[in-house]
Amino acid sequence: MDDILEILEKSAKRTQKILDESKDLTSEQIETYESTLKSKESSEAQKTKVLLWRMLEYDRLERLSSQLSLLYILQMFAFKVKVLRISIDTINEQLVKSGILDKTKDIEDVKKNIDKLTILLEAQYEAMKKIGENRKKDLSYVS
Repeated sequence: MDDILEILEKSAKRTQKILDESKDLTSEQIETYESTLKSKESSEAQKTKVLLWRMLEYDRLERLSSQLSLLYILQMFAFKVKVLRISIDTINEQLVKSGILDKTKDIEDVKKNIDKLTILLEAQYEAMKKIGENRKKDLSYVS
């Protein structure tokens, strides 16, 4: 789990760095695009291309931002899983120290033995019932 957290942290730092650098470059490019859009000398074709390029830059920044958000969410999830694992290990360790797990195992063994005895008693009851029925049949011939 530590390895996963480390990989996620490195990826998040790398993505954050790329996003920061892209923001700077994109803001410069967008200023250029804006000046082209405001220019009366630009043709409609140039303005259309500039609008498309500006939209692509914003989309690229949005994708990077989304990736970074997902990486942060994965980091939080991985950290929560790690905390949960540690908590479960701690609880299990405390149960072992207290002997509750051994007692629980003993209780389960007793339950299994009781179930076996119940089956034996039911089988014996059925056998006694058959013997009683057979005895009645035999006695009917005698009388």
